[in-house]
Amino acid sequence: MSRKRLFSLINDLPTLFEVVTGRKTIKDKPSMDHESKSQNGRSIEGEMKSTRKLMEESSEDEEDEHGDTHCGSCGGHYINAEFWICCDVCERWYHGKCVKIKPAKAESMKQYKCPSCCTKKGRQ
Repeated sequence: MSRKRLFSLINDLPTLFEVVTGRKTIKDKPSMDHESKSQNGRSIEGEMKSTRKLMEESSEDEEDEHGDTHCGSCGGHYINAEFWICCDVCERWYHGKCVKIKPAKAESMKQYKCPSCCTKKGRQ
């Protein structure tokens, strides 16, 4: 499995914040008792096919989606070859180098708060 594909699969999942606040809708996940069928009766194989189709469509739209993305720290434009990280609180994107986060460290973090959101907590 390629790194980019794995990265997109992981990032397509909702964050804890999205689940708790309900900002994004979440698909029903299959229960452990019924491995072959999901809660709405569709087979997992059918869901996987539709997920693949959505991923292909989203990869086509990826360039358009990231075209307006700017780093919350330096204001630089999104470049696919660079590592970026999103703040789980304010949902702004940052260059990893601007906030001194490397990909390996980001993978081990449960939640990322940008420097701005970290200082806001102290003020409140």
